[in-house]
Amino acid sequence: MYDASEIGLNWRGSLEDLFTVPQAKCAFTTPDGRLKEYTGRDRCDFILEETIADNTFGKLVWAKRRVSGPYADYLSKRPSVQGHTKQEAVIQWLCNKSLSEYDLGSHCPQVFDIFNRGTSLWFSMSPVYNAPILDAYVISLPLWGIPREENGIALLKIVAQIAMCCLVLERAIGFNHRDLKPDNILVKTDLVKQHVLKWADFDIIVASSPTAILVDFGFSCLGPGKAPWIQAGDGVLPPLDPCPKVGRDIFMLLVFLLWRRDIRESLTSEHIDFLKSSLHLTRERWSQMMSMRRNPVDWIYMLITERDFQCPALDPYVWLQTCADAYPEVVVMRIHSGSNIVSTS
Repeated sequence: MYDASEIGLNWRGSLEDLFTVPQAKCAFTTPDGRLKEYTGRDRCDFILEETIADNTFGKLVWAKRRVSGPYADYLSKRPSVQGHTKQEAVIQWLCNKSLSEYDLGSHCPQVFDIFNRGTSLWFSMSPVYNAPILDAYVISLPLWGIPREENGIALLKIVAQIAMCCLVLERAIGFNHRDLKPDNILVKTDLVKQHVLKWADFDIIVASSPTAILVDFGFSCLGPGKAPWIQAGDGVLPPLDPCPKVGRDIFMLLVFLLWRRDIRESLTSEHIDFLKSSLHLTRERWSQMMSMRRNPVDWIYMLITERDFQCPALDPYVWLQTCADAYPEVVVMRIHSGSNIVSTS
């Protein structure tokens, strides 16, 4: 059972009960800079400050928040499609909680509050410093623009981290991001470390690298079957899109990466071939819809919301095994066999 009162929402239930989230009451702000619980009890001091972004997807604002002691920095988001704000916030909250159970919470900003401010809905989250989007990170690599081994290894380490997070989230809560473009991945350049997942019957280790962070859950969904338990598709993606689908998120990421000319010009042919080799779709019609010559924005959302869409080679576990076999300097996978541990790299 999950209890969303910790983020200011009057909701408690299982994953199957998530469809009731939109009707739940939430916290609210007052003119004197307070955030109150839905019951009217004081929750914290809360001040909105400087606007960072204001575009078609919503508004992002720096905020100050304190329960006691000094104020601390937070980010607050007001999604443009207000009807899905609670869904987006709850999905991100559940993603952070699920990753944190495996010491991977740094890969997803933590949600702290869902609240009404006047007539609009917002949610607050932990800030992420020194973290350019993936597009900007790769451009900053010393040898970018030249087909060098180092560029491919650096990129594979980021993709492997994302695949590891997708593996946890798909298995734990039935999650698909459904908008896993490079600009929805931040790379925290001052948090360089090994990234380790310890599951019951296997361990995955991604070699030391800056930390990849999933952001912008505005299209995401949870839940298998004919309809998701909850989704934040804001009226753009089909309401009956089953979630998760095999390989969907990593498929999207690789397609968006390989479409970029600067990435193709910065990777060796070996690395490009490795990334392309996983893009095996199970139906000829889907393969015909896919085009590396057109911007993926023009076709990929139609493809990945096809009811039976799947890309088995990009199931996160399968792809991480493949990467460990091909590039043991990027990923090590250890399978627990009884009391023994067998490395696949």
